[in-house]
Amino acid sequence: MSTAMLDRPLTERALDLFQQAGNPFRNYFARNPDDAVCAQFHVPELFAKERAQLLGVVELYRQTPTLHSEMIPVLGNKGAGKTHLLHSIKHGSDGSWQLLVTPGTFQKDTDFLEYLLFQVIDTLLGGGKQKGRRPLDFVCEQLTRQVLRDTIAGATRDELLDLFPAPGLGRWTRRLGIGATQAQERAQWLTDCLRLPPTMPLRQMLTENATDGDKACELIGTVVDRTQPHSTEGVMKRALYQGFARAAILGDESDIANFLTYGFAELDFKVEPSRNALVLNLFKTLMQVFQELRIPVVVAFDQLEDLLLARRNDDGHKTAEAFFAGIVQTMHNVPGICFLVFAERGLWNRFVPSLDGYIQDRLNNPVHVPGFGTIKSLRLEAPSAELVVKVVESRLLPLLSAVNDPSLASIHPFTMDKVQQIAKTEPTLRDMLQQFRHLFDHVVYGEVQTTSYETEEAKPISRLPKPPQEPKIKSVVIVETEPQVKVTTLPPPRQPIATGDTTSLSSIWETELAAARGRLATESALTGATRELQAALGAFLQTCLEHGVKVGPWRLQHAVPEFSFGEHPTYGMISIGHWVCKDGQPWKVGIGLFLARGAGKPKDLETKLAALDAEPAVIDHLILLRPDDDANLTGKSKTVWQDAEKRGKHARLEAVSLENFTLLSSFPRWLAAAGESLPSGQPLPNVADLMQDRCEKLLEQICMPCP
Repeated sequence: MSTAMLDRPLTERALDLFQQAGNPFRNYFARNPDDAVCAQFHVPELFAKERAQLLGVVELYRQTPTLHSEMIPVLGNKGAGKTHLLHSIKHGSDGSWQLLVTPGTFQKDTDFLEYLLFQVIDTLLGGGKQKGRRPLDFVCEQLTRQVLRDTIAGATRDELLDLFPAPGLGRWTRRLGIGATQAQERAQWLTDCLRLPPTMPLRQMLTENATDGDKACELIGTVVDRTQPHSTEGVMKRALYQGFARAAILGDESDIANFLTYGFAELDFKVEPSRNALVLNLFKTLMQVFQELRIPVVVAFDQLEDLLLARRNDDGHKTAEAFFAGIVQTMHNVPGICFLVFAERGLWNRFVPSLDGYIQDRLNNPVHVPGFGTIKSLRLEAPSAELVVKVVESRLLPLLSAVNDPSLASIHPFTMDKVQQIAKTEPTLRDMLQQFRHLFDHVVYGEVQTTSYETEEAKPISRLPKPPQEPKIKSVVIVETEPQVKVTTLPPPRQPIATGDTTSLSSIWETELAAARGRLATESALTGATRELQAALGAFLQTCLEHGVKVGPWRLQHAVPEFSFGEHPTYGMISIGHWVCKDGQPWKVGIGLFLARGAGKPKDLETKLAALDAEPAVIDHLILLRPDDDANLTGKSKTVWQDAEKRGKHARLEAVSLENFTLLSSFPRWLAAAGESLPSGQPLPNVADLMQDRCEKLLEQICMPCP
């Protein structure tokens, strides 16, 4: 800081720094439970009791893993802080690690158990982190340490000699029994390390013990085959153990990803199970693995109003009934799941009382939590004035730290009277933050705002003389006033989007796109997200239809977001769009994701092509979206494709970049965040131009029915 600036009055210097830094209250809502803004402005004291209660419920499932599944509703007005509370549970330092599934979409036309299973798989294999750990990494490490310890204990002498071979003469020393003592010592050292709390990664431990990773995986497979039952669940558990072990020891995630999306449906069954039975068997087996590790599985539905009412023309009661009936069905069939439902009170009170009696009884079943008593639901009320002061302090702290003068109050440039006035008169935390945003603009920038907090004592600060300086334009924001509108230069805001304003929509788009890149960045994430991406494609088509998006002369006349067919739970799903060109007949185009790798590739292709055989015909043409790093058809896959061509089937393969798959993954969350940004009751502005600009290549790949 220059000497000239230091010589100026403190309030004037603080004002300059505040103006340059921008309004810290612009970010006043969390878009989703993974929004980094939550951590940036977290106040631990806010909803501390409610957080402790929810973590207490989660802890019940750690202590008693097979406890029957239950649901806790968390109710509050829009803007009460529900999403922020969920973020603090998912990413905060409180409590131990749990697998927290936060679905971004509700696939209302899909069997609920199937939908929920693939939400769990997507979370497990995805690149997103929880409490600093990627779920697959955490589960692999915990499970493989336990399985390897049991494997060594159950291995024969020859198996241990093979895992820890003596140097020198190799197989001759084994025949003579030489090296058995050394193998036993190394096995004991490794077992002792595996019993201790983890202080080093398993792979590093094996390296220090000179243990061959491939041989360790092979031995795990041998011993697991010997010890697991030959039932369906036993066969599935063997495959899960081996897949997780290869991921933990060798860093190869392909086996576990392929099994969870393909292999589980290709096991050698004596009696071919139905699609529903396959899903239930895999779900129960996967839950057993988590329960053995005492990892609670928490499924948290946030912003329920957006999940259930994604399109305003939907029958809300019908969708809500399907949703809650699905939760109850899962409770009956799969133990050990903790459901958390974050919802607006109005929506909850509108839908739940109209549900069937047995559904209401199950949803309203209370949960006894040691230390907290019986919990039936949690209600988030407006925070006290004392807590609001802490929220204001946390927002202003970076600015005041830059000023670096202890004489300034911790809520400067506000007064305590104004902070308490807002805290006592606004109904939710979001409303309070909006008012603080207006007040900050008024005090620091001297703007006239539509608020009751313009006072004579605040105005002099905005009139302090300022030295000439070059303007630093970070962005342009239109601030609505009454009766005038003023243009000012401020940082990119998170404020309600004005009708037709695509600047804020673009900003939200980039934010969600960046988050999706993280989710799909790992080796197995794209495979694991198959069903979630298909649902996103359906939402994309539906939005194209509703907003009149065109691709050259083509436009959508009708869209079916999700069409389920056949008996394969992963691959038996496409979206359908009826594309019409001018006055011609529409082409019924099926669009599916062809993401399988390795042995699953021909099965995925065969299943998708079967959609062309439906009677009566539901599609005329099939487009398959294939990752561009593996777009060529060879071997059995090529044969399957050529057979379809010989039968006169119309299909084409589109090589899609990872960036466009990322775009699809981000789309439902962007749609929800855009709607959340709007003032209450305002519809989403037409986004056709934005979509056609950002998604030009993808639109061409899912349209153009004639090659």
